Amino acid sequence: MSVSSRASASLMGRRALRICSLAAVLSFAAAQGAETTEAGKAMPTGGHTGNAFIGTWDDDGDGKVTRTEYDTVRKTRFATTDGDSNGSLTIEEYVNEYAVRLDRDIADERNASLKQTDTRFKALDKDQDKFISRGEYDGSGDRAFVHLDRNKDDRITNDDADPAARETSRRRSIIGMPTSHNLAGMLEIYDDDGDDVLTREQYDAHRAKAFAATDANKDGKLDHDEYVNEFNARLSQQIDDRRQAQLKQGRVRFKAIDANENGGISSDEYFAMSTRMYDRADTNKDGVVTQDDPPPVRERRQDEQAVTSQVQTP
Repeated sequence: MSVSSRASASLMGRRALRICSLAAVLSFAAAQGAETTEAGKAMPTGGHTGNAFIGTWDDDGDGKVTRTEYDTVRKTRFATTDGDSNGSLTIEEYVNEYAVRLDRDIADERNASLKQTDTRFKALDKDQDKFISRGEYDGSGDRAFVHLDRNKDDRITNDDADPAARETSRRRSIIGMPTSHNLAGMLEIYDDDGDDVLTREQYDAHRAKAFAATDANKDGKLDHDEYVNEFNARLSQQIDDRRQAQLKQGRVRFKAIDANENGGISSDEYFAMSTRMYDRADTNKDGVVTQDDPPPVRERRQDEQAVTSQVQTP
């Protein structure tokens, strides 16, 4: 075996090991899905505004978050995270607590994504023969391209953005699989040269290669296992990449909250951050966070580019 072949095999082995290790983590997280805080509510990783904020901090389930309710749950989380009960959080305590919530949310979203993939297979199998033919596959691709090519110039670019796209403050996908249902996802998946211009020729060539790669037994059609296995492989790699990035970001957040840079987050530092989070979510400044609070300007700009939780399958 050549040096380059051995290096490639080693890389593939490490990647496979990461995915297998991740699968074990997610299986554990799924088993722990019912785990709750001392306040009796499972804490998702959540978001900082709108429905995402309410879903995370609405402890009594009434669709709103008062400041008293929020502070109570935050105090419980601090106490739970402070494993040695010394009144200060180490970086390990902070990141490990986040990792437990992150893995639980990833496991939930992964299961939902796989369920959606099964549903999509059935939708693409128009003649219900339990296979996706090349014609059915190409028909789906054609509809997706035509839908996003709003100016009908046989290219998809940022000029095709829908100015009437609905703003949303819903919680974003943790996994962040790109989807051909929106402009950003379509370009991320198919714009191989990264010039933000997707021609019909590029698109068709990419999809032809994807079909051939997914058709494991080379019979010219995709069965259910081929379709799901291809997506599952991409999903596992995406999860691995995103999980590592999220945990790295957790360490960055720790340093930002540790205002005096002493290597620990005191309760004062923790609750100062809590105040900033609540004030940011309470955009209409009425002292209660509800669905009536519009997203902040910055949040709206991010949402226009955010990848939805829908998944792209071949």
